[in-house]
Amino acid sequence: MKIRYNPLMGWTFLILGSVLVLLQVWLLLLGSFSPTIVVGLIVAGLGVVYLRRPYFRVEPQAIVLAAPIGPAERRFPIPAGGSPRLEGNRIVIDEAGRARKVPVRKGMAHPADWAAYTTTLPHGPQA
Repeated sequence: MKIRYNPLMGWTFLILGSVLVLLQVWLLLLGSFSPTIVVGLIVAGLGVVYLRRPYFRVEPQAIVLAAPIGPAERRFPIPAGGSPRLEGNRIVIDEAGRARKVPVRKGMAHPADWAAYTTTLPHGPQA
């Protein structure tokens, strides 16, 4: 199961970056160059990335966080016979008698994807 980034983040970055680029193009047409156009392109590009790449994916044996840019991934293995659970707005994996928090946040995840995944998880701390 793939959980996408919150589209609000992607659209915010895309709009802010586009406005910044348009303002810099306007200044360029008036005869003044500013390297801030590069910042606008980077911010807009980051918005596109947030709209297209998954935030994390859930596999049978692990939760995998993908880097927004590039092929890097962080894997959080789910031990045999174990399953992740939800504590507040965090996903927690029990391993070797201790709880390991997966660094994913509800606010950064697509609301429908988060709800679809977390409804399958047990809630609260394990006794």
